[in-house]
Amino acid sequence: MDFRINEKRMVQLFCDLARITSLSGKEGAIARRLSILLKFMGAEVHMDDAGKKTGGETGNLIARFPGSAPGAPFLLSAHMDTVGPAENVRPQVSGGRVASDGNSILGADCKAGIAIILEVIKTLEENKIPHPPIEAVFTISEEIALLGAKFLDYSRLRSRCGLIFDNEQPLENVITSAPAADKMEIKVYGAAAHSGASPEKGISAIKVVSDAISGMKLGRIDAQTTANIGFISGGNAINIIPPLVELSGEARSHDPARLKKQTRHMEDCLRKAVKKIKVRADGKLLIPRYEFHVERKFPNLRIEKNNPVLALIAAAMREEGLTMKPSASGGGTDGNIMYGHGIKAPILSTGMRDVHTTHEYLDLKDFFACARLAVRIVGAARL
Repeated sequence: MDFRINEKRMVQLFCDLARITSLSGKEGAIARRLSILLKFMGAEVHMDDAGKKTGGETGNLIARFPGSAPGAPFLLSAHMDTVGPAENVRPQVSGGRVASDGNSILGADCKAGIAIILEVIKTLEENKIPHPPIEAVFTISEEIALLGAKFLDYSRLRSRCGLIFDNEQPLENVITSAPAADKMEIKVYGAAAHSGASPEKGISAIKVVSDAISGMKLGRIDAQTTANIGFISGGNAINIIPPLVELSGEARSHDPARLKKQTRHMEDCLRKAVKKIKVRADGKLLIPRYEFHVERKFPNLRIEKNNPVLALIAAAMREEGLTMKPSASGGGTDGNIMYGHGIKAPILSTGMRDVHTTHEYLDLKDFFACARLAVRIVGAARL
């Protein structure tokens, strides 16, 4: 396949997008800009109602491009939002990379992916490369629990496979596996009493929680599973036995069965700690209690080795002198949510590095190479 991407155009588009502030829930400006660009490129553009459901400025953007060859629609996706600090982003191009001026994030996560998608579509058209219909999806609020993908209007999509551009690993590493995650909100109730005058009449919720956490397996559980208690709050004053402690935590695993086991283990530790304590005060038997609420943050992602998109990626990499390496991620992306809706989309690296920091930068070599790979993949897709 003979073609050239327009590297200068890619860098200019990325820098233009990076200058647009688009924190999670505040993607209105970038959505308007992309809507104009996509329509100018010939797309049929829709905005869903995810913004109304999440309290954001805009919904997810869905753009359809007609195909010039037979085949099922092919998905290309990246998210529009960034983390902060993201006011007055000033991209600096130097030494084969783009960075901010050090006072903000750059926003390569995930505006590099957006720029790649637009360049891929332009390159396909300019070089008259036959391709199937393309469904380009630009989501909101990925950085806050993947909310955009969760509320994406999937009835508008026909794609069952595609590519997601949201990976900071080396270019050859293609994410094919990511864990499911359970979020836990926990409340432990004790009994208040004056800690100096009558401490024996109280039950310290902090003590109960301490006992429970000391029995929990946390951190790296096994090769596929992790767990963490990330927030603890409780107590009213230093002279009051604390009657309430609130905790937030999570467990993640690439194996849903192991995730269920870990979540159950953490609750069992709370149950055992609560059962250990009984206090009789003023003729009443006092026992602590707890509330344990679990929410599935996102399902797991698992792209099978025989998935046809992986074969396309491997072939494209060989043409670029690379070797595809299926890779696992410890975090979730829109790919997890889409996988739960029957869309299997591996995650490609875009050249973004040191994301979520003011040291973030975009490696232009991998940025351009990712675009070339994607052109080859979409041009060869006949699924």
